[in-house]
Amino acid sequence: MYRKKIHPARRDEKGERGFSITEMLTVLALAALMITFVGPAFAESYRAYKVRSATLELTDALRAARQVAVSTRLATSLTIDTAAGSYAWTDSKGRLRTIVLPSPVQFVTANPATITFTTNGTVTTGAATIALKNMVSAQVAHQWTIDLNTVGKITTLKSEVTP
Repeated sequence: MYRKKIHPARRDEKGERGFSITEMLTVLALAALMITFVGPAFAESYRAYKVRSATLELTDALRAARQVAVSTRLATSLTIDTAAGSYAWTDSKGRLRTIVLPSPVQFVTANPATITFTTNGTVTTGAATIALKNMVSAQVAHQWTIDLNTVGKITTLKSEVTP
C-alpha cells in the first residue's frame, strides 16, 4: 500500500496553521520599537540628502554652462535667483534650463548672482561663492558652500550650522 508522506513543516498536532497571538504581538512590538527609534534618523538623513543633492545638481549645472561656453565659443551665464530659490542657464541647443531647489532647501548667498563663463572656460565675473542650506534637525542645519575660482574650478564644502 502506498502512503503519502507529509512534510514535517506542514504537520502539527491540531492540523492548524498560522501564528500564535504571542508571536504576532512580539513582531508588532519589535516593529513599533524600530519605527520609534529608526524613523527620525531616516528623516534626518533624507533632509541631509536633499541639500547635498541640490548642491551636486548646481555644481553639475555650473560645469555644463562652462562646457557650453567652451564648445559653442559663446559666453554663457548661469543666473541665480535667491528669492525664488532657482537658477537658470542656456544649454548647447539654446534651450533655457531653469531648476528650482527642492523644498525646503534654500540659498543662503549667491555672490555674484550671475556667473558668466568665457569661451576659454574662465569666469569673467571673478570668483563666486554660493551657499545652500537645509534644516536637518531642530538644532542643526547642513550648509553646503560652492566656491568657483576665476579659472572655473569648483570646490564644495559642507558645514553644520545652528539655525
